[in-house]
Amino acid sequence: MNSKKMKYFIVILAFVISSICKSQTIKVACIGDSVTYGYGIENRENNSYPAQLQQLLGANYKVANFGFSGATMLKKGHKPYWDKEVFKKSLEFEPTIVIIHLGLNDQGNNNWPQHKKEFESDYLDMIATYKNLPSKPTVIICKMTPTFSGHHWFEEGMRESFKEIQTKIEQIGVKANVKVIDLHEPLYRFPEYFPDNLHPTKEGAKIIAEKVYGAISGNYGGLKVPLLYGENMVLQRNKTINFKGTANYNDKITIEFNNKVKTTITDFNGNWKLAYEPMQAGGPFHLKIATSNTAISIKNVYVGEVWLASGQSNMDFKVQSMESAATVLKDSLNKNVFLFSMDGKALSSQKFTEDELLNCNATNYFESSGWQKTTTKNLENFSAVAYTFAYNLQKKINIPVGIICNAIGGSPIQSWISRETMEQTHATVDLLNDTHLNPLVDSWVAKRIVLNMKNEKNTNIKARHPYQPTTLFDAGIMPIKNYGIKGVIWYQGESNAEQPELHSNLFKLLVKDWRFHFKNPELPFYFVQLSSIERPTWGAFRDSQRRLLEIPNTGMAVSLDVGNKTDVHPKKKWVVGERLSKIALHKNYNFSNEFSGPLLDFVNVKGNKLQVYFKHAEGLTTSNGEKVTDIFIANSEKLFVPAKAKINKNILEVWSSEIKNPRYVKYGYTPFTKGNLINKQGLPASTFSNLVE
Repeated sequence: MNSKKMKYFIVILAFVISSICKSQTIKVACIGDSVTYGYGIENRENNSYPAQLQQLLGANYKVANFGFSGATMLKKGHKPYWDKEVFKKSLEFEPTIVIIHLGLNDQGNNNWPQHKKEFESDYLDMIATYKNLPSKPTVIICKMTPTFSGHHWFEEGMRESFKEIQTKIEQIGVKANVKVIDLHEPLYRFPEYFPDNLHPTKEGAKIIAEKVYGAISGNYGGLKVPLLYGENMVLQRNKTINFKGTANYNDKITIEFNNKVKTTITDFNGNWKLAYEPMQAGGPFHLKIATSNTAISIKNVYVGEVWLASGQSNMDFKVQSMESAATVLKDSLNKNVFLFSMDGKALSSQKFTEDELLNCNATNYFESSGWQKTTTKNLENFSAVAYTFAYNLQKKINIPVGIICNAIGGSPIQSWISRETMEQTHATVDLLNDTHLNPLVDSWVAKRIVLNMKNEKNTNIKARHPYQPTTLFDAGIMPIKNYGIKGVIWYQGESNAEQPELHSNLFKLLVKDWRFHFKNPELPFYFVQLSSIERPTWGAFRDSQRRLLEIPNTGMAVSLDVGNKTDVHPKKKWVVGERLSKIALHKNYNFSNEFSGPLLDFVNVKGNKLQVYFKHAEGLTTSNGEKVTDIFIANSEKLFVPAKAKINKNILEVWSSEIKNPRYVKYGYTPFTKGNLINKQGLPASTFSNLVE
């Protein structure tokens, strides 16, 4: 234990022993504003966070609630805590431990802009005031609970003020040499517990109480490891291996891995982390993580390549339902591919039951399989696209491959983006908060949310639909974001196809967001372009996806040639997964294979013809040896007519007798397209146009 931690532990222990000797009671003073007071909580005397903290701590503690609604830390704020009777009473209480949670009211425009420079000194004064009491209490301060973007002042300066105050609280903790409890996480992942975007329900107050209880008692529930730890886990090769987890305060953590033993001590918040040097592929290795009284032993740990497969139903589409499933399940098993599935507990075309509503939150929504070997039984219910990708990858690189799938059928892209990202622009704030039949939300998605959630009003359950913005990020990405992965494969868009432009903006946010959270600004992100179906916007949507290739370190697998006129779930999944693997093999593993079909490069005007140049167009031809189909041409008036086309040395010449001065071309825009352009390798051309509307 380092000297700083030892000093803190001795101080807390001394106060506790002193209090027990004097009165057998440890006094805890909860200082704060309306969140501490319990504003808006039914039966707050029993359900506010200090009341629930009392229940957790037990009879040897006396917890007093000194919260005052509207109070500011600022002495010159509109309602200074310093002037309130509860402040005086908190001093007279002679506490052993003081918990301060103030700042939420300081962020308002009536306080922060004028007095922000005084916040630190006022806070330090308060800490000193309590420390100098005759009882010499231990003072612990708190980062603020969330202020959500639905608050009417959020975009009027509160968003920025909140961040400034949170940063200052961390700095104050260092300057005052006091510990800081982070009350922002995990509450930030539970907006359903904040009906007015500021005050928690009793469920939110319970989370606060548990966080404070851990800080006071040091009890964080013993040794715990992240979701993705377990037998047959695959760690990312050639990358620092960070083992992380939680345990009780000051526990000694010992890790044995790859014949190396390392130790550390858990911090004030119960967190621990140990880093191992990057390793080459191999295994199985034995991993043991232990405290003085608990040990977790994982016998089979592999080092190889780890990929995340995500999106909606076409990524979730199971192997047993794909074309040639029987052959795959018999002849394409691969013992060096390891599967990890995260399945949603609530997906229905009916009203959610109470049990399903109870699972609609960031903690409970996903049910995980654990790492599984590739057997027929395990593979039947795994993602067909994800497995095909991993299978073809492993066959080429010949090392262990781990594939994680957390795709959710019907999910729109906004449900996979983090709240911190969605709260940054006015457009996404609107989408985040206006969720009831929002015209920017795909009509099927909006109606499904309403249908599923009909029972919520008849229960006391606080739930959030998996299709609502940020839900699946909170439930499915947050728990795995610290796990090392090589890259992402993504098959989604069906639930955003009515709004191509909005989807493009959100997709760019998604990629940037995940790269930030996985701590890799160059994280490979390979996606599937939607297939063909008779839905009106799908042609334009496919082209909008093609334009997303402007994002660095992305790749796109075209699937328009394996679609179905009426079925949104086409069954030729092996083709799609294999095309994704070709992208990864070329871009990440230095194989020289062709990985893309023809992609529009530029268009030249030559008389009454257009010359269309492509990338990846070697051996440009048609799949059936017939003329080019589903191609149109237009002049500056943008009225498209069917065109004739001829392939000449990998260049596509396009014309029409109806168009004298051609400017624009469209290919594959018919929703269920019969476009037949391919390259030498048989990879299909993407839907394209040089018209940007």
